[in-house]
Amino acid sequence: MRAISRTTISERSSTRFWRADEMGRKYAKLSLRSDNKKMENVLAFIDTGADLTIISTKVAKKLKIKSSNIERKWTASDGDEKQSPITELDLKSDDDEESVHLDEVLIDDMPIDKDSGEEVILGLDYSQKTKKVLRFDD
Repeated sequence: MRAISRTTISERSSTRFWRADEMGRKYAKLSLRSDNKKMENVLAFIDTGADLTIISTKVAKKLKIKSSNIERKWTASDGDEKQSPITELDLKSDDDEESVHLDEVLIDDMPIDKDSGEEVILGLDYSQKTKKVLRFDD
């Protein structure tokens, strides 16, 4: 297996803010905002297989997000059908010039790996809105 020595995210130019753990999982630090509440330096796992971004219930509580009656069905990577509340959220990574608004963010603890310290799963919805591409360089 080939080792990955460097991970970058590229838009017009490459910026190094993504990091990888020993298993090759990619992470980013984000700022999150919901209404008037804000969180800084939130660890997000970059999941290229996730269509939507997911936040933990801990993050939802810190941002004082009220539980909504609106839920969305989704399928976990193991094939299990799930249903979770959704919310809106503004996200900003270290290299973003402006925040990105996501209007459908899942609130669920099931897919979050608490042992890694991650509090967010960053889905393709974020990558597509920011037109960022995950790239692996030697």
